[in-house]
Amino acid sequence: MKPFFRWLRVSTLGILAQALGVNHLWAAGGSGGGISGEVFWQMISFILLVILLIRFLKRPILSFLGQRQEQIKNSLDQAARKETESQAQLAEWENKIRALSEEIAELHKRISQEGEMERKRIIEHALEEGGRIRKQALIVAGQEVKKARAVLKKEMVDLSLEFAEKILREVTDSKDQERLVKDFIGKVGEIR
Repeated sequence: MKPFFRWLRVSTLGILAQALGVNHLWAAGGSGGGISGEVFWQMISFILLVILLIRFLKRPILSFLGQRQEQIKNSLDQAARKETESQAQLAEWENKIRALSEEIAELHKRISQEGEMERKRIIEHALEEGGRIRKQALIVAGQEVKKARAVLKKEMVDLSLEFAEKILREVTDSKDQERLVKDFIGKVGEIR
């Protein structure tokens, strides 16, 4: 601000010196021209007004400009603080995002491992169940085979008895038939 006031002082003194220093400017009209008294007093009034304004408004204007400068400085400081805080928050959020990404990767890995373990457990259970079903099927098949053998034996024995009885009736007489039938029935009874 000091250069402005210096310029104003120099300009005012220059105008005053020019008005006072030249003789032909004081001429009152006529051929030489010049500055009339009215213009001279207007210039003097203007210069005095400027001096008075500078004298009385210098401090309030400087105070206002100083306050404004302080406000701007505070605003810049506050903006710098907020930028620093924002950078810190950004770094914090980036760290949180990084931690979440790592946690998600770890969770994905753990879920994959648990899924693989579950798959193996299901396969083992299925194999055990298949083995148990196969054993039961073998036991049932063995029982069915025994039943079928027993039924076949019984039918074979019955058929054999009928066939033997028929042959014996044809070949032997009644005494021989009775004796053979009794022997055969006794042997079949022992087989059962």
